[in-house]
Amino acid sequence: MNNYEALFLIKPNLEKKEQDKLVESIHEEIIKRKGQLKETQDLYKRPLAYEINKHREGFYYLVNFDALSDIINSLRDAYKLNDSILRNLILKKG
Repeated sequence: MNNYEALFLIKPNLEKKEQDKLVESIHEEIIKRKGQLKETQDLYKRPLAYEINKHREGFYYLVNFDALSDIINSLRDAYKLNDSILRNLILKKG
């Protein structure tokens, strides 16, 4: 298994309960594909460098996990389908 770090930019207009539910669904996608969660950090609401889908700020979450390399593309595809996630970036830590 490889160590990965994923950064998620979430819509700023979500309530705290909706954010928690979304983060839980992010975790479920990783676990469903046999990944192992390590740590999740809430990096709070921050301004964006440029406007994305008419949003000028967003909530950032950093998720560290272990997974096999062949599931990363399917994770990216699953996260693209979620309208509440403005952007996501998954990097292999090495």
